Amino acid sequence: MKRNGDTISKDELINKQVKLEFPSKSRKRYNEEVKIEIGNDISRSPLHCTPKTEEQAEFNEMVHAYKVHQRMMQLSFSNIDEFLDEHEKGPKLRKMEPSDVKQLSEVEFAGLIYWIDKQKPYGELPSEDKSVLLTRYSVRKLSLDHFYSASKYPDHCSRREFVMNNYTYVPSDRTGFEQQDDDEQQIAAKVALFSETFTRFWNNVIDQFVAMKIQDAEIVFLHSMLLWSASNNEHVTKETVKVMESRRNWAIARLRTWYKNRNMKEADQRIQRVLSLHTEIEIICDMHCQDFLVAKMFDICDMSEFFYEKLCYAPCNADPKKIDPELYEKFKQYTKKERQEATVAIKESEIQENLQSNSPGKENRPLENEHKIEMAEEKRPSFIDVIDPVLLVLNSQILPKVMDKLPDDNYNMKLFSRYFS
Repeated sequence: MKRNGDTISKDELINKQVKLEFPSKSRKRYNEEVKIEIGNDISRSPLHCTPKTEEQAEFNEMVHAYKVHQRMMQLSFSNIDEFLDEHEKGPKLRKMEPSDVKQLSEVEFAGLIYWIDKQKPYGELPSEDKSVLLTRYSVRKLSLDHFYSASKYPDHCSRREFVMNNYTYVPSDRTGFEQQDDDEQQIAAKVALFSETFTRFWNNVIDQFVAMKIQDAEIVFLHSMLLWSASNNEHVTKETVKVMESRRNWAIARLRTWYKNRNMKEADQRIQRVLSLHTEIEIICDMHCQDFLVAKMFDICDMSEFFYEKLCYAPCNADPKKIDPELYEKFKQYTKKERQEATVAIKESEIQENLQSNSPGKENRPLENEHKIEMAEEKRPSFIDVIDPVLLVLNSQILPKVMDKLPDDNYNMKLFSRYFS
């Protein structure tokens, strides 16, 4: 067949008419399938457009794979009744409980390994670089997934209820780090510690996702930028630094083409906005890791049972030497205030009890009051009672002990040790 003097092959005509995606290294097989099925009704590819290059095809495949990946993780938390009800009534959300963290950690760890394994050319890097990139990317991957999941529920966002991918939400007066035996004081302490970082990711990331109606392709782009971020340069070899720069440029080019293929309005302004979100997420992840390390210092947060603490909050993400001294001092003052308020509350409670009670032995109750107050003041001395605060912030020989190897680390590391062999 000819058009404008050029010869168009039968394969090219078929490809143009059907508009199928051609995954890299699979074009011949897809051509053969089209020849067989061209007489039938062929639905369009789920990726919606034919890429002009194998590189764009790779990006489009990743966008589709990410959507499937997120849905598979979500279904891992569902039972038969919930699955059937979701199709009729939509997802049913409930308040997140501390007991939910175990299954969440198992599914998210598998999801992390699955997703990073799909990133080219991650599998070809030296083992040491793969190890550190997995560690660095872990907290960023989970954070971005969580932000995106939360943004899909604007009504909950307006109430600052953080919807997770496991059909639960974290209320505005909780952090998701609560434990079964936490009392109100411990819960309040966690909220106070994480509040600045939480406020920032609500205002600067999740609200932005909602406002711009961020799309799967842009989330995949952000994942690429976070994995191959220049912030990882100091942790990897020079050869991998070059690879990471190449992949960042690749991701930017792919997103521009994705915009162009869909006639995205104001594409240049939008890609700049997405790039600014990448920078913001990097900052927030660093802040969050610092928050967690301070929480460990004050013994109010324990995730040692799960991979989060061993991987996401590893020293290369939560460097004790980079803790903001103002954050430490602020929380130190907060804990002092909490102890003072607890003491006052005990005094007031006992005074009211004595006033209202006519039982024998009333005259002995002041001694009971003093005893309870002493117990409240002496209960579980914190780091600030026994260690110089300056040393806590600056002494690199003391602080890394917070992240010391735990007795069960060898067992847990078996879950992904083969990955770096």
